[in-house]
Amino acid sequence: MQRKLSRPSGTPARKHLFKASVGVCAILILLFFAAASCTFVENPGMIVSGSDAALDWGKDPPGAADRAGHIFDTKRPFEWWYIDGHLDTGETFVGVFFDPSFTTGTPVVTFSLYDRNWKKTFYSREFKKGELRSSTDDAAIESPAGHLRRIDDKTYRVLWNMDDLRADFTLTTTAPGWRPRHDGGHGEENLEFFWAVHQARNRIEGTLTRNGETTAVSGTGYFDHNWGIRPLHEITNRWVWGRILVDDYTIIYADVRYLDPAVKGRPLYVARGGEIILGAGNPTITQEDFVLHPRLKRHYPRRIAIYHSDGDTEVALTITLRNLAEEVDLLEDSGMNSFSQWITRTFVARPSYFRVSADFEGFVRRGNVKDRLSGECLYEVMIFE
Repeated sequence: MQRKLSRPSGTPARKHLFKASVGVCAILILLFFAAASCTFVENPGMIVSGSDAALDWGKDPPGAADRAGHIFDTKRPFEWWYIDGHLDTGETFVGVFFDPSFTTGTPVVTFSLYDRNWKKTFYSREFKKGELRSSTDDAAIESPAGHLRRIDDKTYRVLWNMDDLRADFTLTTTAPGWRPRHDGGHGEENLEFFWAVHQARNRIEGTLTRNGETTAVSGTGYFDHNWGIRPLHEITNRWVWGRILVDDYTIIYADVRYLDPAVKGRPLYVARGGEIILGAGNPTITQEDFVLHPRLKRHYPRRIAIYHSDGDTEVALTITLRNLAEEVDLLEDSGMNSFSQWITRTFVARPSYFRVSADFEGFVRRGNVKDRLSGECLYEVMIFE
């Protein structure tokens, strides 16, 4: 009797089932392409940021209140202290103290170590609230994974101690810090994202211990501090940021594309030796020759041009990609489960980070003296779209 319930292939019931399956597959395919298009972003082609009005953002270093941790009364604030450096071993490091992280919303300490070929070893420790303590008086952080301590106006001690790695460094200022004064265009009291440079350039001395073996190291680095009152993706959709160290010159630039077009987010810092010679806002920054990353599906520029002139000082630089050093899917770092990541990536945004190794050339002119500059540098691209 059971055999009477079975039907040979080609019977009307099987044909109906086949048609239904084809229909379901077609709908799923259409939904897939429709979903993929939700976070599709066209190639920008060229992004030009700038105007005729150059802004003087001062040459002041950050005060204690800018160096210290902040107390927030908003729902999803963020804050981080960022330190990087290139060591005499040929290695590069990036260490960050987050309190809280802009991705996880929790305190996190991270340390990335790159070899000469940009192969990365990554360390990270996440903490419960209160396990990482950042002072609200000045730059001072204590955690089970390391600490940050300001010694005096020119010196910091920093330690990362995680798993088989211990990085213990003294950072001595060689190019001064900077806290941009955001006058013109948008009042400081209306800002939602803040940036202070503790050391535009520093000398690094200390030890690096791996698997019980300690090596004395030295090098050149950088130290800054960022904080904001609500999620980054609600403030900006992307930025490019970079630094150039060549001879006595230290140059820092950024183009932060705020969702509020009234906010000017293009700082330009130039120091020669221990003197700041330019602290400007609103230079012209052009990003072009964008390339699509095949996995992250986001574009990053292969060429950046920077121009600024206020009469006394003129800066013109062209930065060209050499190779992509690192790419990061920020959703993977967020702590979301895989399904939530897929939903966000498919229907909301594909937040991504790129670190680029590049060549640069250009000049800095002061009065009638023009210094030609060229060499190698790094820039980063952060995308929240």
